[in-house]
Amino acid sequence: MSYTKKIADASVQNRSTSPLIAWLRRKLLAVDRLPVTPPPGIAGPDGKAIYHNPSRYPNTQSARSLEPANLPGGVHHKLAANYYLERDGRRTVEPPPAIYEAAGSAGAYRKLTGEELSRAEAYSKGPGENFGLQAPTPGFGAEWKRSKHEELDTQKHDQEMAYFERFDRYAKST
Repeated sequence: MSYTKKIADASVQNRSTSPLIAWLRRKLLAVDRLPVTPPPGIAGPDGKAIYHNPSRYPNTQSARSLEPANLPGGVHHKLAANYYLERDGRRTVEPPPAIYEAAGSAGAYRKLTGEELSRAEAYSKGPGENFGLQAPTPGFGAEWKRSKHEELDTQKHDQEMAYFERFDRYAKST
């Protein structure tokens, strides 16, 4: 870990480049784009994007404190009786449970314990109800919805996206 400061001293002035180098940088970073393509960042009052210098200077930055990490508790967080033998993940590995079995024309869904699920219980319910799963789903869950009025012309008229939209089970249920 570095002990050097991540920000310049107050005595350092904000540096700028020459007009030629600034023009070249704007062209290479594609700041000026075609009218069909959205701007690369937040557009200004005239509708054009402005290149923002990523360098950090004391007169442009405020002091900040990071949020604490959102980590789940586990065996490594115990203060006592935390033996290596017990926290070694290789010893807890088991074969994956069979949660689906192709039996005849209709498959049979199962719980993690091996009990069979009914057809209504096996239907995916979305991120609000953990997609109908009993096992925890990593992350916070997100449900994707497509709105064509916010897309580019190439995506609005794409035949493949229209074809795959037919198979979206959440679009049918809402």
